Amino acid sequence: MKKSIGISLLLIALGIAFLLDNLEYMQISVSEIIKTYWPVILIWMGIEKLIRDWK
Repeated sequence: MKKSIGISLLLIALGIAFLLDNLEYMQISVSEIIKTYWPVILIWMGIEKLIRDWK
């Protein structure tokens, strides 16, 4: 069974972004970015699944 590296990297990046936001190292709000661009995450996950199943 293949594991998805893309989803793993996405979760790591989100975790790091939330950590930096909580520690106030970032000037932007991670929650506002996610509220605005959450459909892009779904599209990316769908495209990744299509590519993975294609091979």
